[in-house]
Amino acid sequence: MLNKRFLTSKNIIFAVLVVALLLILPKIIGILMLFFGAYVIACALNPYVTKLMHKMNRTAASSLVILGSILGIIALFIPIAFVAYKEIKTFLLTLPEKITEVTNFLLHVEFYGHKIPEMLDPSTIFGQSSSFAQGLVNQSWSLTVSIFQLVMVSIALTMIVYYILVDKTYLKEKFLEFFPPDLKLKAEEILSTISNKVGGYVRAQILSMAAVGIMMAIILVILRVEYSTLLGLITGILDIVPLLGPTIALGVILLVAYPMGIGKIILIIIGFLLVQQISNYVVRPVLFGKLMELHPLMIFLALFLAEQFLGFWGVILSPAIAATVCVLIDELYIAPINLKAKEIDE
Repeated sequence: MLNKRFLTSKNIIFAVLVVALLLILPKIIGILMLFFGAYVIACALNPYVTKLMHKMNRTAASSLVILGSILGIIALFIPIAFVAYKEIKTFLLTLPEKITEVTNFLLHVEFYGHKIPEMLDPSTIFGQSSSFAQGLVNQSWSLTVSIFQLVMVSIALTMIVYYILVDKTYLKEKFLEFFPPDLKLKAEEILSTISNKVGGYVRAQILSMAAVGIMMAIILVILRVEYSTLLGLITGILDIVPLLGPTIALGVILLVAYPMGIGKIILIIIGFLLVQQISNYVVRPVLFGKLMELHPLMIFLALFLAEQFLGFWGVILSPAIAATVCVLIDELYIAPINLKAKEIDE
């Protein structure tokens, strides 16, 4: 029989709320990831806010840091965007010629003595053209909606980060109210450790992406591949999505470089794999190890689990999630066990 002191109205209400949260969790996982992502960014920006608070209040410091971050991103991408614009413009001007080359290749290449046009049924092609056009229109509309959603999410993310930074003390006090007095100090220490580690994730990720983009751009310049700066930028940006991002980047690079011949394509693939190896085994371990104190194996484990249960944004935030879980396990389980063992030995 259950002890009556556990069957209080407060405990029953708490249990009901936990069950309700577990039931609705799959439907709100996207919202939770948005807020967790905002928390991660806020943790990365908070040290700069703290430094500015010697000269101004927290609201002004938070506003200045966020504005400075936005301007910094814009200033960083202006020269890149200018070069990319020139390369995109050149690419679009040469696009008809490239399409003609590909078309001529497809029209004249033979497979077992037969040309491609001879193997296709014109009625089938034209019969599917209307459905293809309709699908193209639908995809264009979906892309427009996705871009609009991305803009709205970016604005919401910025506002959430702002309020987390401004009301840090208030939010922290409210969070600590969930703990009894004898555990408040420990909870505050754990929260501080988590904040430091997940804040390091943002800095490590930005430096890692920059390193990958620069290395790939240098290799493409050496191999004299067209649009090397743009392709390096694409590789660096897509590096934020583990596994899938680099695969897409390599596909784009090969699509641009295929007229250079099989020899250059092999060199590009070797160079790309070399950059990924340097990133995975040198750059990322050093950066994430130094700024997050997180072993690469934990990052891979978090990546696969996040992809399985949390989707796209979970994959991107997987190192920060891993850092949070590792801190909780270390502070709530491993540290008490080691402390007990030490007391027994003494």
